[in-house]
Amino acid sequence: MTAHLQNPLGKSDFTPADSPCNLFYLRRAARAVSRQYEAIMKAGGAHAPQFSVLFVLSVAGGLSITELAQKMGMDRSSMSRNLQLLQTQGLIEVSGDGSVRARQVSLTAAGQAVLQDLLPLWREAQSAFIARLGEEDTAQLITLLGRVARLGSDES
Repeated sequence: MTAHLQNPLGKSDFTPADSPCNLFYLRRAARAVSRQYEAIMKAGGAHAPQFSVLFVLSVAGGLSITELAQKMGMDRSSMSRNLQLLQTQGLIEVSGDGSVRARQVSLTAAGQAVLQDLLPLWREAQSAFIARLGEEDTAQLITLLGRVARLGSDES
């Protein structure tokens, strides 16, 4: 059963045509799920990735940009760029205290209000996803994706 996941030709120069490309399928799946969530959450005026940042900050409280980037599985510079829109919208606050590396990100009252408005839409998106994939497959997917996410981290 796992033979299709290995180099089927036994050579080091095999191509995506020889075996499914993990990156291709993961990115395609991520785009499909993002589209599904976006279709539902756009009624709340925010994008799904913005919801994720607001949610993480709500649960974790204030975090440094580096800590937030790690929790989101992003590099620090990409995280900083993504935070600019949320800061401009007044949904987060980035403290100017301390060094640039240790700036703290926190949710504003407006950010908390937007998050509360988005939660029912997120629940709807979650339910729709689970209904389409099934509870057992969804649980297995989450487990596998957690393992995949740890492949490139210090947690593995």
